Amino acid sequence: MDETTNKDRQDADIWSEPKKDELRPIGFFAAVSMILIVIGIIAGAFGSISFSVDRVDSTIQFGSGVNYFWPGIIVQQVGSVWFGAWGILAGVIFPFFSNAIAFTPISLSVAYLPANFIQSFLPAYFFRKFGLNPGLKTGSDYFSLLLSMFIGNLFGAIWSIGMLIFVFKTVPLTSAGKYFFGWYGGNMVAGMVFNFILLKALTPVILKANALVRKWWS
Repeated sequence: MDETTNKDRQDADIWSEPKKDELRPIGFFAAVSMILIVIGIIAGAFGSISFSVDRVDSTIQFGSGVNYFWPGIIVQQVGSVWFGAWGILAGVIFPFFSNAIAFTPISLSVAYLPANFIQSFLPAYFFRKFGLNPGLKTGSDYFSLLLSMFIGNLFGAIWSIGMLIFVFKTVPLTSAGKYFFGWYGGNMVAGMVFNFILLKALTPVILKANALVRKWWS
């Protein structure tokens, strides 16, 4: 079978059960998850410190974890596409640490957990459910990634700003718009800048290394 045919088969069966010689040990993916957590902490803290809505508008006295540009979304939405549940796990864990660096109370980070889960889960689910190619080969791949980002970030913004306003009562209702724009816009802008480029450029490397998690854990 020539190289072109092999490539076509790989693209068509990208989410099929991996062969035994393609399987990576659990320890490999646990290490990947840890690396993603570290990257997420750095990227998330950078956004929280440099582009914080609180810092710009001086609305509240502690960190809300809401930013006008949040690179941490890359770990959630690219990492989960490549690494399934391992990426989702990293996407849920690292915000606790990156938020802490920005003085966000642990109780608020816990309240944000559903938002971070959905933001991480949806891209991974879309690509596996609809057999999409993480290398972004077709218009459907691009559109589905964009749609999963749109829905996930929208849910994240509504949920989290609702927590700030109605549960913790640390942000006045009059500030809802800028905090919503900060969460949703900050995630979408960072995602638009990086998600497509990283998936397009690095998916062949992930495939060659047999590092793609084709189901959820392997």
